[in-house]
Amino acid sequence: MKQLVVVLLLLTSCVGCDGLAINAIGGGIQIASARPTATRKSNIPAFRKEYPTVNLPYALRQKNWRGDLGEGSCVHATMVSLFRWQGRYATAEYWRRSYGNGEYADDTRSTSHNLARKMQRDGIRFAYTVNGDVRFLDWACSTRRGCGVTVMGGRHMVALVHFDEKWAGILDNNDTEKITWVPRETFVAEWLNSNGWAVTPVYTPAPPLPL
Repeated sequence: MKQLVVVLLLLTSCVGCDGLAINAIGGGIQIASARPTATRKSNIPAFRKEYPTVNLPYALRQKNWRGDLGEGSCVHATMVSLFRWQGRYATAEYWRRSYGNGEYADDTRSTSHNLARKMQRDGIRFAYTVNGDVRFLDWACSTRRGCGVTVMGGRHMVALVHFDEKWAGILDNNDTEKITWVPRETFVAEWLNSNGWAVTPVYTPAPPLPL
């Protein structure tokens, strides 16, 4: 009797596909969430979940400011906060000194309001989506990086500092004293209605708090 051999292939999805833009300067970046391998019980400390996942201290939260053109700098303020959270303090201060005013994601019509071009020029590792791919939000928050997201019909950018199956946590650079909690579905609808742009630096975030 012939035996039928079935081979199961475990396919991992590439988050760089389907319009999700990944940019890596100076080396490859694998944007994926790996399932932790089982380990024996040992002296390795356990960690609790933090709320929000991107638990940015108040002192590191960058407030919005007016640029030299009189425009708000919400995109840049969000990037400064995320740079600090990911341990890039010198980059954050450079960014705060160097840039301001409004930004587009990657608009070839504008050389002065083009965030992707600025990041590429300055050698920043970053990832972004411009097509409303919710997988990007899940990845950014599950890796504790967070991301900047557009709201208010695309007129404003805030930091998404938490994103789970029920809630989205928002840090607004116009009011950095609190985190605003919004039902996941409500936030996603607002984001999709606001061009669906999300962006984050790709460096090492702070570790979770110990138990």
